[in-house]
Amino acid sequence: MRRRGERRVQFIITILLCAIGILFIDLIIYGILMHERSGVYYTSVSEIKNNLTINNGNILLSAEESAKLQDNDEFAFIIDKDGNTVWSENLPNDLKNRQYTLQDVAKFSRYYLKDYPVHTYVADDGGLLIIGKLNSKIWKYTLEYNASNFLLFVKITPLVFIFNIILLIFIALKLYKSKQRRREEERVEWIAGVSHDIRTPLAIILGNAQMILNENCDDTIKNKAEIIDKQGTRIRSLVENLNLSSKLDFGTGRFIKKQIQMSVFIRKILTNIINTLDEDMESKFEFDLNIEESLQGKTFLINEELVERAIINLINNSMNHNVEGCSISIELYENNKNIVLEIKDNGQGVSREFLQKINKKSYAFEKSTGNHGLGIKIVKKVAEYHRWKIEFLKNEEGGFCCRMKWCCTKAMSK
Repeated sequence: MRRRGERRVQFIITILLCAIGILFIDLIIYGILMHERSGVYYTSVSEIKNNLTINNGNILLSAEESAKLQDNDEFAFIIDKDGNTVWSENLPNDLKNRQYTLQDVAKFSRYYLKDYPVHTYVADDGGLLIIGKLNSKIWKYTLEYNASNFLLFVKITPLVFIFNIILLIFIALKLYKSKQRRREEERVEWIAGVSHDIRTPLAIILGNAQMILNENCDDTIKNKAEIIDKQGTRIRSLVENLNLSSKLDFGTGRFIKKQIQMSVFIRKILTNIINTLDEDMESKFEFDLNIEESLQGKTFLINEELVERAIINLINNSMNHNVEGCSISIELYENNKNIVLEIKDNGQGVSREFLQKINKKSYAFEKSTGNHGLGIKIVKKVAEYHRWKIEFLKNEEGGFCCRMKWCCTKAMSK
């Protein structure tokens, strides 16, 4: 589940980065296209000057250059120092026969001349050469910037861009986590509801199976009742494990730690397990409890429900996988300033590959692991919740062993 969540987060981040990258590329392409297409072409001043001739005091423009001005929807004229028009070509009617003042020149040199966008140049004789556009769709505006402010803008733009990326990723993660949290809560509620609904009919089944076992019935019927009782007990254990696993996975359970005498606590759990065994099971399994004398009466900060479930799962694991019987040992001792809790058996054990798999931090329940899966997962979750170190290994006698240890200075008091 955690891996799936991580993959989804990575997918969201990748999509966001791709979207931002594509947007950035689009802006660059758009800027290049606009730069190439938005440039307004004006006939060069040198081209006009080179095609001007003076004949008998009259200024004339070559026919070829005049045709070019018309094709480009342009006009041109020259005014002298007094503001009089001394030459013009393709001049609009509303600009003919005008005299221009210094104020007029100051205005149209930067903006428009009668709504015509124009460019102004100095003529050879000291006058002004004005080239304008007849097209009214051209927009002209003069912008002024403080150089230091512009440099500041250039410097902070990448930072703002990076900040926006981080902000988008943060928002996406927040939304994803919020949605994921709601889904997790709904799943936990659903599992809890199903678990509650199963308990009632399961209790009836187990109760009737026990009644049959206590009656004088045919051996065949008793054998079937015994199978029902065992499988029903197994279902009850699986339901409890599933409910507890969902709470541990999604952090929805409230597990309060208390100072508990571990020696008394373990004896109570083991006694309850032995009391539930029938004669056949008692003959197959032998239990051994060894608690170091110095730890008798010592208390540890634990959650009773979680640790009890972990111990029960490990004992059930040994019993379920050694149907012919085995010896199950529980040991509590101190080693190198660590408290060690070992639960082991001398049964058939497990393969080296399986030990390597369950010792990985990323181990998750799989159907292929059989009965080991969910129970072992919960044991690891319980150890993680208490910040214990946990290790699964091969017992010296050839069986399966689970070793949990924690620092005695942090978890023990007199």
